Amino acid sequence: MKTIKDNSFSLYGKVIDVDTSTIVDYLINQTEMPLENNLYIAHDEKMYDLPIMRYIENKYFGQMEMQTGYCNGFNSKLNALEYHASIEIDIASNDSCLILGRQEDINDGKIFTKDLQIFKMNKGDAVILYPGTLHFSPCKLSDSGFKMAILLPKRTNLDLPYPSIDQKLFKINKWLYAHEESKQAKNGAYIGIIGENIEIKY
Repeated sequence: MKTIKDNSFSLYGKVIDVDTSTIVDYLINQTEMPLENNLYIAHDEKMYDLPIMRYIENKYFGQMEMQTGYCNGFNSKLNALEYHASIEIDIASNDSCLILGRQEDINDGKIFTKDLQIFKMNKGDAVILYPGTLHFSPCKLSDSGFKMAILLPKRTNLDLPYPSIDQKLFKINKWLYAHEESKQAKNGAYIGIIGENIEIKY
């Protein structure tokens, strides 16, 4: 497992220098932890009201309306990969890791797990994932699970307003590829991940 400080991370995104202390405090003290699995909230209005979010929205989203969500839980497997036609900013409230690939890794609608890389994030780290970077849920590095802020353009990951001609377009601004073992596959997601369903062990 590499860290986000490794040079190879530049293929997928970049580390950003921003004071994340109020976001980390909010995630730890003001957001719910599920009893099992993951909880994803696309937008939390109270987190959006944190003053630091105005800075992030201006500097990194070009004043485009931003949604401030989070993913909390106990996931330890790859299960699926998604990409957006926009950046995503992830902010970790504790040590966790991301399994990443690139849109360029997709061949004939298939993604091979051997082409993916794993990167550790430490508490307080903030990263931009580039448009087209393949990613999905964070993975835990301790029994206490993870809490991570997920910042995206408004309406990303919400239900599609009308049927898509692309089976992989699963939600707004969310193209999804599932591993055959995943619940996403059972829920109708396109099965396009080939190889072992990577599991993070610590």
